[in-house]
Amino acid sequence: MRIRKLPVVLGIGALLLGCAAPSPEKKKEAAARMQMGVTYLEQRNLPAAMRELTTASELDPENPEIDMSLGLAYQTRGDLGMAEKYFRNAVRKKPDYAEAHNNLGIVLSHLGRGDEAIREFEAAGSNVLYPTPEMAYYNLGEEYRRRENFQKAEEMYRRSIALNDRYTDAYFRLALLYGNRGQWAEAARTLEACVALAPTHAPAWLDLGRAYLSLGRGKDALKAFQNAMANSADPALRRQATDYINSLGTGKR
Repeated sequence: MRIRKLPVVLGIGALLLGCAAPSPEKKKEAAARMQMGVTYLEQRNLPAAMRELTTASELDPENPEIDMSLGLAYQTRGDLGMAEKYFRNAVRKKPDYAEAHNNLGIVLSHLGRGDEAIREFEAAGSNVLYPTPEMAYYNLGEEYRRRENFQKAEEMYRRSIALNDRYTDAYFRLALLYGNRGQWAEAARTLEACVALAPTHAPAWLDLGRAYLSLGRGKDALKAFQNAMANSADPALRRQATDYINSLGTGKR
């Protein structure tokens, strides 16, 4: 009797053995290397970050947090295609990974794929376990602002502030919308709230000065421009503040 060979079964068995879950030791080493990679990323040492995160991924290939970190590394490097790949990997492995949805949305927005970006931001913001949903709604506001849907953008910025009333980015963008509409009183109130939370926010001080000027509040404008100067080393911003201060000093405004 001839014995039939079973190459398909043996092949499946070999595949299953090859996909065995990493040992606890490998998982532990992967977690340590991921943390090292994140630390290097925070220090802007991209080569070291990529080295550690790539090794971590090899040790624990099904870990979505490693994919998330690699996505951030590629995003920082400016390789949005690879960043998208790794953020998508993270979402595939962990569908309710709100942070990955939010970061994927940012990348898609930069790639000009706004409809996809909005879906990712909405997925992040609607996740009740997401600790910082205000960021997702802020990003939705930014996407709608780029589309010049200013009413929807305002709604998203307001929702962001409602979720975290200390999130200064949302105050700043909301004030810009008011200023563009000529709603200077609303812009001033919003910027006042912004600088109360972030007294060193030089761009907010500069825009607050402009709002005060539009309201005829010259003395308040002068103080705002002086605060912009005091809290910025940016030459362009300082030049703008100086021009306003000089104009106020010579009675031109």
